[in-house]
Amino acid sequence: MPAIADQTAPRAALICLPVAGDPASPVLAGRSICARQLDLALHLGCGLVVLHGPGHPGEAVALRHHAEAAGARVVLIGSAHALIGAIPAQGSLLVLQPGLLPESPAAIAALREAAAILVVSAGPGAQAGFERIDLDRAWAGALVLPGTMLGRLAALPEDSDPAPALLRVALQQRLPEARLADGLLDGGDWCLIRTATMASVQVSGWLQRAAGAPDTGQLTRRLARQVLVGRIGAGVENARQFPALLALVAVLGGGALVAGWWQLAPLAFGLVAVAALVVELLVGLARIRAAPFGNPGRWPQLRVATDLLLLAAGALVIGSPIALALFVSFVVVAALRLLDRQALPGWRGLLRDRGAVSLLLVLLCAILAPVAALMLVAAGLLLANLATHAAKGG
Repeated sequence: MPAIADQTAPRAALICLPVAGDPASPVLAGRSICARQLDLALHLGCGLVVLHGPGHPGEAVALRHHAEAAGARVVLIGSAHALIGAIPAQGSLLVLQPGLLPESPAAIAALREAAAILVVSAGPGAQAGFERIDLDRAWAGALVLPGTMLGRLAALPEDSDPAPALLRVALQQRLPEARLADGLLDGGDWCLIRTATMASVQVSGWLQRAAGAPDTGQLTRRLARQVLVGRIGAGVENARQFPALLALVAVLGGGALVAGWWQLAPLAFGLVAVAALVVELLVGLARIRAAPFGNPGRWPQLRVATDLLLLAAGALVIGSPIALALFVSFVVVAALRLLDRQALPGWRGLLRDRGAVSLLLVLLCAILAPVAALMLVAAGLLLANLATHAAKGG
């Protein structure tokens, strides 16, 4: 959940909910566009969130709970005139056009700098659905207005839509403009999403950005990313996903230990490889849920479980003497942990891919004794560490 940022300068945000008779706010990857606008407001440090319009049943309540949990105050208004006096004169108001998905880092940086209207060239802007201001420029869907200008709303009809009304005030008062690059509209993280159909078109690109691009050699993470983008990620708000995947990791881990106890080395390491994939699914899912302004918390630390499982399975398949079994397995895991600290571009990322290493052990154990297979892998990983260290001039 985004937390309130630096509040040395008072700041508020206006989010316009759908009015009666309009469709609900489109949902993108489990969260409505209004909720994603709220995430931006909290990310920018808005201590006051103004919600205009009734919205659909439960929508305003859900947004209020989310904002208050992050430490912001929420005010509901029914008209543009209600903004007069709601924002202190020394404060400022972030205004977002309804339907705007506001996640572009470049645009957000412009909103941080000073009170201004974000604009783009008229042609690309109008083609993307943004309001044309004149022949040269179009409104990019966001502006920051000083609190001193809000009194100008009194000259406009009370039933005016707040966002267009505030844009008109800002233009009349010659508020400075921040021009965005036209190419910014092509990235998908600063666009208008007014319908569920438009959201479905954008969801795949959004999930790919949220999941991040893994290293070329990290095949397990790349496979997990493909699964998330293609099947799981769109339902990221499904609360049952995390417990179900955690339970699957436990089952796979238990199966690997049982297989190791019975000296079934290929099966044990195969289950470790699958567990590594499920762990990456959990980490990726946490990253998607927190995107774009939050962080996945402690979920990446779950990767330690894969290492512990590899250590235990390796020791069990070797059996006795126990000192040798533990030592060889420890060397494999320690070498992997050391490689995590190295820069391994391209295919060399495979050397620290737990899923790939586990699958290699599956193949080696099919033709060699488990202790020989683990020693061979340990030697290879240690040589990779030495080579990387030597390449850096160590």
